[in-house]
Amino acid sequence: MFDAKATRSPTKVMMIPSVSGGIGHISRTAALARALQKLDPQVEVEYLLDIARLRPFNIDATRRMGYRPRFLPLLTRGNRDAAIRACMDDIDIVVDDCARYLVPLRRAVPETRWVTLAMHPVRDELFMDWPMMAQMDAVIWPYAPLMELPSELDDMAHTMLRTGPFLDVDDIPDRQAARAQLGLPADAPFVLYAPRGFPFGRAFGHRVLAGAYEAVEALRRRSHPGLRLVLLAVSDPAELRGIAGLPATLPDWVTVKGVVTPPEALLHTRAADAVIGEGTSTMHEGAALRTPLVLVPGPITEATLLCEALERGDAAVVIAPQRANTRAFVRAFTTVLTDGEERDAMVGRAHALITGGGGAMAAARLVLEIVDRHRAGRALAERTEIGAEQLA
Repeated sequence: MFDAKATRSPTKVMMIPSVSGGIGHISRTAALARALQKLDPQVEVEYLLDIARLRPFNIDATRRMGYRPRFLPLLTRGNRDAAIRACMDDIDIVVDDCARYLVPLRRAVPETRWVTLAMHPVRDELFMDWPMMAQMDAVIWPYAPLMELPSELDDMAHTMLRTGPFLDVDDIPDRQAARAQLGLPADAPFVLYAPRGFPFGRAFGHRVLAGAYEAVEALRRRSHPGLRLVLLAVSDPAELRGIAGLPATLPDWVTVKGVVTPPEALLHTRAADAVIGEGTSTMHEGAALRTPLVLVPGPITEATLLCEALERGDAAVVIAPQRANTRAFVRAFTTVLTDGEERDAMVGRAHALITGGGGAMAAARLVLEIVDRHRAGRALAERTEIGAEQLA
């Protein structure tokens, strides 16, 4: 078991998040990084972003998380080993988040350990990737208990750790204090949505954003004149231009912010009266922070399954993607903006369904234990070799 007080050289951890989509993989690994450094303040964390699959949006996201990333260049037979060693030769352990296609790189750095965060399959990748999974020192399943483990991972049971979501919310204050920290009025309701570069495609994202905007506009005219819309993770305001349903110049009741730090993003989620969730990270965080959820599942299996489970548990308002229009959002916002026991019970059910398990802290303990075991094995081998030489 990992002992934070033991004498040990600093552990160097490299996070390799998937960078072909939104920032959820980066924020999840950042939560793990913070847990690692809580357990052992000497841990050094680096990020490696794969140039071959990189969306530039994720460079800014990584930096906003507090890390200056390294970049994996395009690899050829001629530059491969040297490039890998330049990026990873000083690293004790890699944690990839849906980037396990890179695990063959460890042949160039054989002393580096490797752990993967598994994602619910979008297609059939858990089956097709078993040769890569089999090379891992550990496989981590970071989903809420209500998400069943896919049968394709049965063969990985000996290296599997089910942690639950990585929820770094212990230091987030209550709703009124969160609003005060953000400089928001205590009695001004707002809906929160983070476009995040539209990771599920522009057609999907534009539909959700336009429906949410028009619903807030309609409710301001009817029952909620002070209602606002806050948009986070908009790295370039130009992304909001030309969207059907949105005016060329947004009104002053819409606040647009770029990618913010994880604590600030969580403060916004806590402070909001409703959060629109498309991916599992937003759903997990909203539920953990007891913020009412309006969910439009992105077109991937994990989001759909989690939405279905929360809907069965009467723990969120779910809008089917094909029905994500103004009328549906008006109904959803009206439901969650209505104070009372019913809404409180709904957010309580969401919290109970999502929380549980050791989360990022359990994953961090495992990462450090793997490094310690490897170091102990290597030290024993060195002592054995020295002893053999002395006897010769």
